[in-house]
Amino acid sequence: MKSVVRLLSLFAMVFSPVALATCYKVTSVGRPGTTANWQIRPGEGTASAWRGACGACNGSLGLPSVVNVSDSSFQPHATLLASAVAPFTQYGSVAGFDPEHVLFRCEQQDEVYEMFSTNGNNLYSGWYRGGDSVGNTIGLQHAYSTAWANVLLRLTHLDTGQYFTSTWNERRLTGLDRDSRGYQLVKAKNLSAVRAELFSAPYNRRYSRYAPTAPSTLYRYAQPAAYIAIKGPGIGSPRVGQPHFGNYAGWFRNWPGSLGLYNRVTLKRYPTCAVTSVTSHVNFARISVEEINTGASREVPFVVAFKCQQDAVSSTAPNATALGIKVSSGSLAASSSLGLINQNGGVSYLVSDRYGQPGIAQGVGIRISRGGAAMNLLTREDSAEGIASGARGWYPVIGASSNLTGSANGIALYSEVFHARLEKLQVGTQPAVTAGRVEATAQVVIRVQ
Repeated sequence: MKSVVRLLSLFAMVFSPVALATCYKVTSVGRPGTTANWQIRPGEGTASAWRGACGACNGSLGLPSVVNVSDSSFQPHATLLASAVAPFTQYGSVAGFDPEHVLFRCEQQDEVYEMFSTNGNNLYSGWYRGGDSVGNTIGLQHAYSTAWANVLLRLTHLDTGQYFTSTWNERRLTGLDRDSRGYQLVKAKNLSAVRAELFSAPYNRRYSRYAPTAPSTLYRYAQPAAYIAIKGPGIGSPRVGQPHFGNYAGWFRNWPGSLGLYNRVTLKRYPTCAVTSVTSHVNFARISVEEINTGASREVPFVVAFKCQQDAVSSTAPNATALGIKVSSGSLAASSSLGLINQNGGVSYLVSDRYGQPGIAQGVGIRISRGGAAMNLLTREDSAEGIASGARGWYPVIGASSNLTGSANGIALYSEVFHARLEKLQVGTQPAVTAGRVEATAQVVIRVQ
């Protein structure tokens, strides 16, 4: 009889629920020999007692600090107001995450998933029952109302290409780093980047917390637009394929990321201007390394056309409209290492998107000029409030060489010739010139400050 009792006790221990809890939230770096489940050992990554996806814990989605909504005759509904791509390390928390920050440890055989959905419990943040109805009426699927009147937000999970919806979706995490004890490590770098898009939309009182007449409104509604959760054995997690509403196991301390606009973006409502066309391609004639090194260059004009409302103010001052030329993400990364970015965030040259890779010329860049004067270029679209005109890359939208080409119904039409000059880098580290292609892209941006 005693042997039977011991046998039953053994089974009770083997099949205890505790033994199945194989994923653990990591909150610190322990000593080299630590055996604590909530710790990693030195050299395996970084760790801290991370807070989780609370209401005001969102980082930046990379959107401009100021977004402007004008009347629908100038800015038809479903106009894209702003767009940006941000990694989890940036948007996941207020201060961001180190890419090597360890969130969870899971046993090697565990299947671990990243889960994502809008904040389907909230009327202004991805409401599960018709929260995207305003977007649907103007042909925008999965663009959800915000607390701002006339503005919709759409989020895309880039690793799957899926829009965030009020239903939970998931992606299995593979290729995770392992720690010295054989556990898989879920790190900040493993979670997906996100694209955020803001669109103009018709006014709907039900889905608008802020009045549609306020000239300037910082987003102070402390509710995330969406969430990132982790699913694995032993972690309370939502049910995939089910609505977010009422389905939030693990919230908020075990969810590593909240996405939102809180305290990050100001909406303004001022008369403004908009780009109507830009010369799409600029081709430089061939030039040798020897010519470049002796000061030669190649210059090509390009044309920017834009329109302005009657009461638009051309300036870099707050509430006025400014123009800038924004470099690509690849060019920005290279510019930082080359020392081309000034203390205000402006960059002096446009360099190749794939600078430093085989076949791409080094030591050269493209200088953009307006009215004969070299411009600084934008690295981001945040406003230039408190910064001298041009220092960050913003200039009054109407320049001395802007030509008024016509007007109709209170809208003025302009055209202006800019110049792009390929030359040897004259600032920064000035590396040696090497032969290759120059392949660079930039975007003309007009925005209220």
